[in-house]
Amino acid sequence: MQVQEPIVLIGGFGSHWTDYELPARGLATVSGRRVFITGINRVSWMIGGVTNYSPLVDRTHNAINHALQATGAEKVIIVGHSAGGVIGRAYLGDQTIKPHQRSHRGWERVSRLYMLGSPLCEVGDVLQQGMSATSWVARTYPGAYFADKGVKYLNIRGKQTEGKRDGTLRERQAFLNYQFISGNGAQWGDGVVPLSLSELDGAPTLTLEGVGHSPGWGRWFFADEDVIRNWWSYFELGDAPALMREQALV
Repeated sequence: MQVQEPIVLIGGFGSHWTDYELPARGLATVSGRRVFITGINRVSWMIGGVTNYSPLVDRTHNAINHALQATGAEKVIIVGHSAGGVIGRAYLGDQTIKPHQRSHRGWERVSRLYMLGSPLCEVGDVLQQGMSATSWVARTYPGAYFADKGVKYLNIRGKQTEGKRDGTLRERQAFLNYQFISGNGAQWGDGVVPLSLSELDGAPTLTLEGVGHSPGWGRWFFADEDVIRNWWSYFELGDAPALMREQALV
């Protein structure tokens, strides 16, 4: 009997792994799979943001090895939220962000990579410290780079808030966030990552109307089982459930 592949969840920038305990439970309920959370804390993200993401990729490797040993499965499914999706892309590869560091060739252990609200494109001259890893990954592994190795990519993004310089408080916050990471604040996105940075050639993209980046933006990617079921079912059923087609999530 084939062992069901577990899920390894990678949290977003500045988070602590315990922030994802409730999301992990919801994902486990919806998917019917065991969910393991990568042990990354706020200090790790702070260090990674000013140096590089190599230590975070290493922690992901440890979490995946643990999940495989605990379940007896041959591969895992990675679910990366925000910068966690960047870490997931880096982990798949055979090159390293930090010179002379060992690569993990994660594509050998990963069947799917879900990227939720992740910045996926290089941002050029407007690059801010902490975004260099995103650009490195985009240059080194463009598009769905390991699709030919059997890895399935899915990009899930939220369209919730339009950035406006002179709009409401939330619209102004979104404007500053979009401007910081892309150089253009006047566009739509999930409140943190603009739609223009959440595209990946060769990867199916599911846009969730009314879904924000994180808990501070209201209904977000892990807000409840209904939201989780919509993006999870895209791979499981080949389409989003009827709720997403008939009714925007608000």
